[in-house]
Amino acid sequence: MSRRSTAAAAALPASTGLHVVGLDVAKDTLAACLATLTDARTLRIVHQPATDFVNTPTGIALLIKWLRRYTPAAAPLRVVCEATGTYHEELAYTLHAEGIELSVCQPLQAKQFARSTSTKSKTDALDARLLAQFGLERALPLWQPFHPLQRTLRAVLREQATVRTLRAQVLVRLHAYGHSHQPNEQIIKRLKEQQAFCETQIADITTQLIDLVAQHEPLRQVVQRLQTIPGLGFQTVLTILAETNGFTTTTNARQLLSYAGLDVVQGQSGTSVRLRARISKRGNAHLRTALYLPAVSALRHNPQQAAFFERLRLRQPTGKGPVVAVMRKLLALAYSLYQSKQSYDPTRSQAAHRTKKIAATDNAAAATQDGETEVAPPILAPKVRKKTPKFATLTQ
Repeated sequence: MSRRSTAAAAALPASTGLHVVGLDVAKDTLAACLATLTDARTLRIVHQPATDFVNTPTGIALLIKWLRRYTPAAAPLRVVCEATGTYHEELAYTLHAEGIELSVCQPLQAKQFARSTSTKSKTDALDARLLAQFGLERALPLWQPFHPLQRTLRAVLREQATVRTLRAQVLVRLHAYGHSHQPNEQIIKRLKEQQAFCETQIADITTQLIDLVAQHEPLRQVVQRLQTIPGLGFQTVLTILAETNGFTTTTNARQLLSYAGLDVVQGQSGTSVRLRARISKRGNAHLRTALYLPAVSALRHNPQQAAFFERLRLRQPTGKGPVVAVMRKLLALAYSLYQSKQSYDPTRSQAAHRTKKIAATDNAAAATQDGETEVAPPILAPKVRKKTPKFATLTQ
């Protein structure tokens, strides 16, 4: 099997000789460990350098040269590392360009796997070894690079969100200080200058986003189609597309909701533990933040979503559960329209889709546009308590 083949997308048995390089990525260094599994399914360290590689293009080139030197020519090879913000991106894109398979796992996954082992200490070398073992024992998905356009959109949109937060902070400070006793005029002047600067930056970023969309006709058509959903505007649609790499990070709506951290988590054990269902929030926080206000807006401008919200509000009079349910529906609806290449149709009846669930297939066109995509969302399901027999009945 060729090293550059993508056939080894899942973890392979030990007989195939799969070799995994565990990389502990830091800002300046890369701790590496090359390992494989024996026929007895035990870990065998092939080679572990005494010194770390430098996390620079030159250091990454030396890393590639090292792993090709110690990996058998006929053995499949994969690299496993943790997601570290931006410190792993240069490594990931370089390995992908070289045709080397890479899996980027979440830090929580690696931490929980380390807890399942007998390792008590924690060093960069031990972390690299655990990551290699993790890649050998688990079927990890392969990392796929972002499309250059989507990567640019994501960076620009995140910059805009940061500037908006700064502007909100300046406005709060300006309002509070302006109502204080004998405020200093120079401080007020500087705060107003900061506000004007932020507004100028937001305007420039908005212009850049409009130009990027106008220059790419396929993207412009997708944005226009998704904007037909009541509640989703230009910024929100771009954020959804950019944060999901054009919906290529997932294969169905359920995975998409999990990627956004909107999947439902339940806690139940025996008869005594009955925790209230909630969303996991283990996902893309930028995506969740972008969907909240559109969900609130949809309650005003989408009669079907408003009716859906009111039905859920009867079950849960307090809390944000019904709003979160609308967020889930909007995201699943955007995914469905993207896959089916259709515009939003407000005339579609809810009764026709009431029993359908969010499509868990590659063809998301079957997902409903509106109506109850879930018969009774677990996060909003009322607690069912068993009736306790009366004492007189028990004594008969």
